[in-house]
Amino acid sequence: MTAGTLPTWLRLLDSRACSLWAAGLLALSAALIVSPHLGWATGYRDYAVALAASPPAGAEVRPDIEAYLDRLADAYRKAKDRGGLVADDLMRIAARAQAIDMMLAGRSGHTSRTGLSFDGRFGSFVGNVELFRARGENAASDRSRKPPDEAKARHLFELWLASSQHRHNLMDRNYAFVSSGVIQRGNELWAVQIFWSRQIPPNPLIQ
Repeated sequence: MTAGTLPTWLRLLDSRACSLWAAGLLALSAALIVSPHLGWATGYRDYAVALAASPPAGAEVRPDIEAYLDRLADAYRKAKDRGGLVADDLMRIAARAQAIDMMLAGRSGHTSRTGLSFDGRFGSFVGNVELFRARGENAASDRSRKPPDEAKARHLFELWLASSQHRHNLMDRNYAFVSSGVIQRGNELWAVQIFWSRQIPPNPLIQ
């Protein structure tokens, strides 16, 4: 039986099925496009604030090493004629929360335990990520038995420099700010550095 000889009710059923399938595919595509920038709608910021304020038992925030890593990034960029970085607290909680998530997961990465990507996490703190022309993140850990001091933090930073991808991420000329987050557990150090550019000013022609 050809398509032209199908009963009317069967042709209608087939047409409706195709329409439903297409609508479902369109909705899924929209979700995949939008979801990376909707971190602020998932409650991640509240999750990050609570996590950083009360780290798991045996873990603690290391503001001294965070400041040290901020200075290392600033000095390295200046030495390479990339322009310095201003240490800013805007993404400090986000960096600490991701460091804790990495520690709990037992591996370094850029996705939170809630499943949110870097852009989603960044967006949860700034709103529209597209207002920041450049943004990036480096993450690493050192779980050796050496003491969790500045020497260990420098080793972490050197690991980033030894990786072409991480070094490139650090050197974007558009960056103006940095927030480091460091979590210690025993001798372990879990560190995250977040970089971003100045916010694009609003267009006065768009109301």
